[in-house]
Amino acid sequence: MKKQPKQEELTYETAMAELEEIVQKLDSDSVALDELAQLVKRANELAAFCKNKLREIESELEKLNPGKED
Repeated sequence: MKKQPKQEELTYETAMAELEEIVQKLDSDSVALDELAQLVKRANELAAFCKNKLREIESELEKLNPGKED
């Protein structure tokens, strides 16, 4: 597995790219059990990071457009 970027260096784009790599590895069906556990753990971390990043951006957008809803 690639060296993981430090949390402060992680961007939404790099997190999504790493998630895509993990999905490709999982789809290959040649992942050892120990690596599978590590990949799933990392995927959960990256998904949480992306979700939080999107919430932050949504909050910023709401501040720019108060009172507007979908």
